Amino acid sequence: MQTVACFGDSLIYGFPFGPRVSWIAEAEKLTGHKFLNYGVCGDCTDDILTRLQTAFLPEQTTHILFWGGANDIIQMRPQKFIVEDLQKTVCYCQNKNLKPGIVLPLVTAESGLNKYLLPLREAISTNFAESVWLLDLQPAVGLTAAARKNAYLDGVHPTADVYRAMGRYAAPLLKSWLEKDNSK
Repeated sequence: MQTVACFGDSLIYGFPFGPRVSWIAEAEKLTGHKFLNYGVCGDCTDDILTRLQTAFLPEQTTHILFWGGANDIIQMRPQKFIVEDLQKTVCYCQNKNLKPGIVLPLVTAESGLNKYLLPLREAISTNFAESVWLLDLQPAVGLTAAARKNAYLDGVHPTADVYRAMGRYAAPLLKSWLEKDNSK
């Protein structure tokens, strides 16, 4: 069994329902691996990185899953700073012999926010696809505007059913990532 420390914002935490309803709780049930929830609502990528650098992680932790960026966009932090925070996160993980993974920002039901999130998704994919495991949960949320409208409580945070769907979608992908890295 692998232990994954999941750092991020409200979408790691499972807002507004809490960690028990989060997608990582669902993934934990389905994979047999341990997923620790270090999600804090409202955090930007620099906050998440600081929390990672100062957290006490159980020694059996092998992987770090990082999800952030939407709050940065909402607070009008430039994309450049988000990518730099992610680069620092990857370096930190590698220096600690932890395998990093990044969750791509979700496309929301808010078109004004999406005009910034879509380029961020592209920038993360471009900058990290060759060096870091990337997880895209968008297919579990919905690919069309109509699906996204029904998937979110407030345009940004998923319903409980969608969190569970995200966990079910992510579980085999996470399991493959963890088992691949374990076999090396």
